[in-house]
Amino acid sequence: MPDPMRNRSCLAVICLGLTVLGAVAFFTLGSNGTQPRPVAVALQALPSRISLENKLSTSTGRSISSSKSGSEDNSLQPSSPRNSEDVSQHLLQNARLTSDTACPMQYPRLDAQQLKAGHKPYIYGGHAENCTMCKETDEQSKFCRKEAGAHACSKDLQDALLNGQLNEMERSDILTFTPCDMWPHFLGRTIWVSGDGTMEDTFKALECFMYEFLAKPVEWRKPIKLNAAQRNRLGILRVECLNFIEDTRMCYIRCDVAQCQLNHVLPFLAISSKTTDLYMVNFGLQFDPNYINQLSDFVGQLKLQQHKLPQVVWKDTVPTHYSSPLGDFYGGNPPFTCSPLGGGYKNLWHSPEGHLETWDPALSSLLFGGTRNHASTQMLQAVSVPVISVYNQTVPLWQYHRDGDCTHYCLPSAPEIGVYGLFVTLEELRKLPAKAGLSVPSNHTESESP
Repeated sequence: MPDPMRNRSCLAVICLGLTVLGAVAFFTLGSNGTQPRPVAVALQALPSRISLENKLSTSTGRSISSSKSGSEDNSLQPSSPRNSEDVSQHLLQNARLTSDTACPMQYPRLDAQQLKAGHKPYIYGGHAENCTMCKETDEQSKFCRKEAGAHACSKDLQDALLNGQLNEMERSDILTFTPCDMWPHFLGRTIWVSGDGTMEDTFKALECFMYEFLAKPVEWRKPIKLNAAQRNRLGILRVECLNFIEDTRMCYIRCDVAQCQLNHVLPFLAISSKTTDLYMVNFGLQFDPNYINQLSDFVGQLKLQQHKLPQVVWKDTVPTHYSSPLGDFYGGNPPFTCSPLGGGYKNLWHSPEGHLETWDPALSSLLFGGTRNHASTQMLQAVSVPVISVYNQTVPLWQYHRDGDCTHYCLPSAPEIGVYGLFVTLEELRKLPAKAGLSVPSNHTESESP
């Protein structure tokens, strides 16, 4: 005869099991059974985004934990993305075919043993064998060697950045990247860099990386005269150029906001540049409610004037690390306290493939590079403008800010990562077949540069 108490116990166990399974299903799928939780959306979910995770798997600064339940580690540790193939290594090997035989300077390719023995990577201030600028004692040369300067990172931060990237050398070649790799992309062109202070930092990193190629005698940042109408916040604040050997230049156009790029920089470049030049631009941090409309107007002008303009490359907007969930600035006076995005590594982390992930839907915009990059990437790539996308690699660098704010970075850090991102983007662009449109500049007769 069956035992009633035993039957009731079995029934209770079955009910408890069904309850647990139901709870697991609810929290895994969400209340409607369709939305996955935790939220884990990889950046390639945005089809138009150029994702450098498979080309630039750079571990930078603090570790981003892959588990929201893990304890936070306060030490500087590298993240560890895993990639199925090292695309950047192929890009660098292809570049060597040109750079190693045609470069006027001698930059022996460093290996892991040399780097671990103390040789400084070229991107972080290492110098060529036949260098001359490396022997200069002026403040700019010292800064380019990352030895001094108000904007230079502390030695501890520099060491942490380097040690993290040394652990990823089989997947990233930013540490073995040389100015000779970049030189074929610069030769005979003017490289126009335009935007706000963060773009000026990228320009500084680029001029320091290439400073052995400067024409002698060296003139740092030679200004181009502007008229009074251009010298206001909605106009061009200043234009400064550096002359390199072999008819090559780099020029920085300080122009913070979209209206300035639209109304002043594009007309300036249409008459002052060659179509074979390069125009690297960003105005994402000067964000206002009209940003989408401004982007649309900017893209429209790029299409209309494409046969007058240089090759256009958009640099994505760097993350800011203010003490707000998305890192945005909401007012106040410096000094500010910088914080990891999302409030900590329990909320936002890198996947094994190097993508950003989160369990919190409120942070989902960060998975697409934030609101600014989500909008600009889609709109610009829709008209074949390449995008330098290094947002993910700079998210962990919340301790690398300077000047008491959480916007601008010390060097070397995010600006140098942007320089390597430019190289990767130009290598991709070089391999594209020549075609009409914005993606490859035409080779018709150009106007004379100023």
